[in-house]
Amino acid sequence: MEPQFGGKHFTVHFILVLLCCVLADEDKEIVKAREGATVTLKTKETKRNSNEQVLWTFGPMNPNVRIASVKKSEVNSDYNEHFRDRLQLDTQTGALTISQLRVSDTGVYKRQFISSNIISQHFHLIVYSSVRPPSIKVNASFDNKSCSSVWFECSVENSRDLILSWYRGRDRLKETSGPDLSPRLSLVLEVESHDEDDYSCVAENPVEEKATKLHREDTCPQNTESSSWCQTEATVLLVISAIIGMALIIVVVDHIRLRR
Repeated sequence: MEPQFGGKHFTVHFILVLLCCVLADEDKEIVKAREGATVTLKTKETKRNSNEQVLWTFGPMNPNVRIASVKKSEVNSDYNEHFRDRLQLDTQTGALTISQLRVSDTGVYKRQFISSNIISQHFHLIVYSSVRPPSIKVNASFDNKSCSSVWFECSVENSRDLILSWYRGRDRLKETSGPDLSPRLSLVLEVESHDEDDYSCVAENPVEEKATKLHREDTCPQNTESSSWCQTEATVLLVISAIIGMALIIVVVDHIRLRR
């Protein structure tokens, strides 16, 4: 009986620990920002007691590195070289402001109000790289020697949670992303040569987006292999048509001559 009780006790203990971990993770406030920007991690309290000490810690996963504190009216934000000259602490509310954000600032921030008891608050800050404008070029590898359409390749430097999309007007036609953070993202689109719709390629993450328009002259490229082929093809078709026409005329003339 004892082994059975021990097994049940272990199962219950494991479930409680797992539940605590899930609840703790849900309690984190998620904040998203762009690199180079300024963000303020706002506390729930509107004003702190002058006897309370405020302590901020940080870590990529576990916030165990002290970065700022205030006790009475004395503020210290020089604990960590990584954040030097980039932190401001509100002595009234305990809110922490981080300026000139870096991607490496991404992680978990913990604020503690310390007096007779300790009140904690967690923030999960995600700093995204600045989005670069995508570039558009004719994709020769998709050249099917057709004069009716042109293939265009849109590409951009990849970064966290980046999505690359082709739009016609406001309608998204297709999209791609690279969770593996491959160096670049690319997306190909076929456009009719005489299509008059507005097309654009958009690179975006949760905090920023950049768009590049497909210019009208790009749908009918000049001085390219595709353009040369189209001109050659048109010439060949014209010559063939002329030969067929001449052959038909000769046949008709011979037919009339034979009937006479």
